[in-house]
Amino acid sequence: MNKLRFSGHETFIARTFWPKKGYDFILDGGNFNAESAVVKLGVGKNMVSSIKYWMKSLNIYDESKNNQTAFADFLYGENGNDPFLEDVASIWLLHYYLIKLNYASIFSLVFNSLRKERSFFTKKQLHSFIKRQFQEQNNNGYNSNTIDKDVNVFLRTYNTPDYKSIKKDFEDEIGGLFQELELMTSKREVDLDEKNVDWFDLTGKERFSLPPEVVLFAILDTFTESLNIGFRRLEIEKNSPGMVFALSKESLFKKLKEIESTTKGIIVSESAGNITLVIPEGLNKWDILRNYYAK
Repeated sequence: MNKLRFSGHETFIARTFWPKKGYDFILDGGNFNAESAVVKLGVGKNMVSSIKYWMKSLNIYDESKNNQTAFADFLYGENGNDPFLEDVASIWLLHYYLIKLNYASIFSLVFNSLRKERSFFTKKQLHSFIKRQFQEQNNNGYNSNTIDKDVNVFLRTYNTPDYKSIKKDFEDEIGGLFQELELMTSKREVDLDEKNVDWFDLTGKERFSLPPEVVLFAILDTFTESLNIGFRRLEIEKNSPGMVFALSKESLFKKLKEIESTTKGIIVSESAGNITLVIPEGLNKWDILRNYYAK
């Protein structure tokens, strides 16, 4: 059973330049808990805490070793593949780790669990879903105010903002790391009480900006012991590409066919109505990404 972890972001969403900023800080021997962090990072104390939270959530910072991760070096190191996140593939990878690591519980819960129940929801329904997770785990750590803050951060993280309606913190709202992915949309409707209600949509779709190499990396990273993976597992299993990337069944199949056509040895087997992804032995997930970035 996964531990439920909420708060830590100080109500700030992850900004596009934070992973590089945090990585350079760590590489320079910086300590997020030291008073000097405020000066070195050039931000307020609360934002220092938020950057640390996002660095851990995005698999950039390993607090147990007070060091950067291998993935962080892959992107941001001296010979990093995309230190300034110029390729949307890098943002998809950061999104993958945010869900997979489950350091920030709400993100994994929404993509892996809530979407199995509903992909179209209100803020109130999302809060109720989170509250139910505490009840099902007999966890007495539920706090309504804390969950409200996490819900707001989640929605601001993925929803495309209405730029005309932003009255304050404009930089914070438009500089979100994951808004480019366009994973979530929203619309306002009038309910039976004639009140405005915002509905958020995380329906599975075709993600045109998602490279098949990132999908394959996620598969190799998640299904580590499997060389023959059934389509259903790739569609709905925890941390599967269908769940993490909010792909429809049809778009997931298209991604698999793209993988088959671009990666030697990969076969999408279709036999008696059953679809299976066949992976050759020895396929290295990091080599897949290196070849992608080398193009």
